[in-house]
Order: sequence, then C-alpha cells, then structure tokens
Amino acid sequence: MWEWSKTNPSTKKSSLYRVYNDLPSKKQTNPKESLDNKILSPSDMQDFLQKKITELNLKNISLKECTYHPYTWSNMLKYFDNYQQIRNKFLKFLGYSCQKECLDIGLNADDIELLKEGISPENYNTHIKIPFDFGGSLEFENLCLIKTRSSPYKIHYLIEHQIGSCFLQ
Repeated sequence: MWEWSKTNPSTKKSSLYRVYNDLPSKKQTNPKESLDNKILSPSDMQDFLQKKITELNLKNISLKECTYHPYTWSNMLKYFDNYQQIRNKFLKFLGYSCQKECLDIGLNADDIELLKEGISPENYNTHIKIPFDFGGSLEFENLCLIKTRSSPYKIHYLIEHQIGSCFLQ
C-alpha cells in the first residue's frame, strides 16, 4: 500500500486521489529545501518542528528530546516480534478499558468489538509514539491508536526533517 499511495493517479477524480489529497505535497516534504541545507541548533529545530506540527494540524502532539541510536535489522526484527504481541494486548486493553474514549474518536460498537479481539478497526492502526531508535519502548504509554489516512505520514514527516537535514548526525 505504501508504494501505490505515493504514485500520482491518472485522474484527480479517482478515490485514491481523494483519500490522499490532504497529504503535504512533495515540494513541502523536502527537508533540505525547507531548512535551506543548514544544520539547526536543538532550539531552532524545536521551533521548526513546533511550527510544522501547527501547519500539519497535528493535535495533541508534543515534542520530546530523545537520544538517537540506530538499530540493526536483527534488533528491529526482535522488537517487531515483541511488538505484535504487545499490540494485540494494547488493542484489547482499549476495547475493554477505554470504550468512552474510543467512541469519542469516532469508533462505533463494532469497532470496539474488534479491539476486544486484538484487531485494529478499519482505517485505524497502532502507532509507536517514540521509535525504538530514539529510545522508545514497548510499553502501552508509547503506543496509540491513530487513523491510517494522513496521521502516520505527517508524524513521519517530522522525523524525516530531522534525518534529512543531518540534524541527527
């Protein structure tokens, strides 16, 4: 799905185009272009990211300073296996313990029943707030349920700005 979601549909009337029409354009997502090829200080990067959070209309997103430690593929595979188990438990927790909050974000009774089975409802997915490379853990407080439409793209856009601008080096 990731590959075809980045292609340009032949017609703007296609349903795929309408689903992704709220994503930032390629020109906007070029980190080096946005930062004028300069490495920002931590406080300047924080200001830049806070501005982008506002521009992208990401609500309830806060910045947290973290140390970046690139993981090997073997480490990531280990975490992925554990993530699948924790994700299932997290979804069940939401379904049984957070029903009011689930209804508040637009889920219905059928969606909550799916959560109780450890299944993400359609158009929702479990997202890791702080990636493992940045010290994130597999604790419930590091997981959230988000819409699959534009939210993950916008969140990763913030990380890509830091990586693409050589801020993490």
